[in-house]
Amino acid sequence: MKKSTAIYWLKRDFRLLDNPALTAALKENEEVVPVFIMEPSFVAAPETSAFHIHAVTDALKGFRKKIQKTGGDVVVIMDEVIPTLTTLLQKYPFQKIYAHEEIGIERTFARDRMVRAWCKQHKIAFKEYQQTGVFRRMGSRNNRHAIWKDFYTTPFLPVPENLEKCTVPAKWKSLKLNKRQILTPKLVNCELTTTQKKQVQPVSETDAEKTLQSFLFERALGYSKAISSPLTAFTKGSRLSVHLAWGTITGRTVYQKTWKRIEKLKEMKLAGDPGAGKFSSSLRAFSSRLHWRDHFTQRLETEPNMEFQALNPAYRHLDYDNNPRFLDAWINGKTGYPMVDACIRCLQDTGFVNFRMRAMLTSFACHTLKINWKLIDHPMARLYTDYEPGIHLSQLQMQAGVVGINTVRVYSPTKQIADQDPDTIFIKQWVPELRAFSPEEILGHRDEILGDYPAQLVDWKISSSEMRQRIYAIRRTENYRAIAEKVYQKHGSRRMTPKKKGTKKRNVKKTETK
Repeated sequence: MKKSTAIYWLKRDFRLLDNPALTAALKENEEVVPVFIMEPSFVAAPETSAFHIHAVTDALKGFRKKIQKTGGDVVVIMDEVIPTLTTLLQKYPFQKIYAHEEIGIERTFARDRMVRAWCKQHKIAFKEYQQTGVFRRMGSRNNRHAIWKDFYTTPFLPVPENLEKCTVPAKWKSLKLNKRQILTPKLVNCELTTTQKKQVQPVSETDAEKTLQSFLFERALGYSKAISSPLTAFTKGSRLSVHLAWGTITGRTVYQKTWKRIEKLKEMKLAGDPGAGKFSSSLRAFSSRLHWRDHFTQRLETEPNMEFQALNPAYRHLDYDNNPRFLDAWINGKTGYPMVDACIRCLQDTGFVNFRMRAMLTSFACHTLKINWKLIDHPMARLYTDYEPGIHLSQLQMQAGVVGINTVRVYSPTKQIADQDPDTIFIKQWVPELRAFSPEEILGHRDEILGDYPAQLVDWKISSSEMRQRIYAIRRTENYRAIAEKVYQKHGSRRMTPKKKGTKKRNVKKTETK
């Protein structure tokens, strides 16, 4: 009998721990060939940046090193997926492809549809496995939390014991590429700058484990408050978003290890440890965000078209000014608003800024500069090393105010300085033109230049008020409530009310907030 040979197709899942697709492939086949395909369409995509290429190649390098320790290897090919599979099948027949479900944009969705069609044509079994708390073909949102909890409390999978099955057929070895070949000069914007290399977060399963460990045992204290400031979020935040985005760790693993630590802290509190209670509270706040992460990603899975239009049909013709000069100033961090510009420039060098600042950037672009959220989609995606399409698009629309089932939040960049960077330490780090000026002068900056720093592009209060009027004019239309209710039923979060004596629990609408 011929050997049963399968391909494990690596996408956003560069890990051995809690890897359902690889575990199943090794269990069900005599020979498994890990294959990573660096698609030129991914590299050249308008949302892709050097940060993403760095994350992929870094994560791939770490995964490959672990496989090589067992005597195996990973086939790395630069081409589109269908031509690659055709070439591999011709050189060394295989019977199955194992992969994880990817919650992506139309480009990856179309690719996966083509792979299914190709497999059907060539009588290849294509098996996809869930790796997040996002569910395909999910009906009502009413019971989603229970399903999510079941998934997250199911014990995560150990590292497979039979990794020696991961081999590379001799006929395929000539197809392998190294990192240098992947970053071919023919493909633009693939290399990080010298400055970026010094500051960007490393991405690998080993780094994910170290990051989680340091957070659970050292950095998490004061998490809830610290993540609001762009200064403290770099160290007090979990910094796991990049690892969750590229699959060097799973949310389920993080959730279970977090709660294991919480249970230990309970024991420590009972034993008299004065700091255990506060540490536990921080970790509880963090664990809830894992649920919210999947909640927002579920929106893209449920409605893929949100990449191109607002979830709420009422806002699909919302009027924007779309001044190209304003868009260019926003993208390059030259708006005359210190906190906005500091955050953009920080992202340009590090690929990271905290959630509140990302919300402010979106709000400022859409509400103050009156730029359509679609025009900042790709520029913002390129700035995030932890770019996750479902999170990105959901938050983009939510902060732009076009989902319509939550409060419209218009962030004041000046208030964010007063609240999150009152001594202007963060601003002076990233906007060197302002280092000679006092915090009071920076806070008071309005319509005149400060040295080499420009005046504000627009008056925040006047411009934001005009945009809010446009949004609320739509909210006052006759059939708006009915439209918003449909959006809520399809995409809104659910929270169970506390059970009162003699009553049943019921679902109530929860207003989503930042």
